[in-house]
Amino acid sequence: MGQFYRKRWTIEACFQNLKGRGFALRGTHLQCRGKLKKLVGLVSLAYALCVSVGTWLHEKVQPIKTKNNGYKRASFSRHGLNALRQYTRPGRSTDPAFIASMNAVFR
Repeated sequence: MGQFYRKRWTIEACFQNLKGRGFALRGTHLQCRGKLKKLVGLVSLAYALCVSVGTWLHEKVQPIKTKNNGYKRASFSRHGLNALRQYTRPGRSTDPAFIASMNAVFR
């Protein structure tokens, strides 16, 4: 039962991120079904990329800090999204370790 709940919670977190936190699909107000399908597909790919980058960074470069209650301070998707925002921002971080780790992600 615990494994089922864990999977369900992962899906709920995904929907929360897609709808409001980070990707804001609710704010699009699209009416055309075809355009909405394409947008959901692209945002789903972006979400998967953020989770992959966040997981990779957590395991290989910079672990996500843990709160006093034992939960992580950020999800893998938020960790990845923050790193991708930093990496793609104009005048981005010039820290060689950060750039090397992000380059390794995209190889």
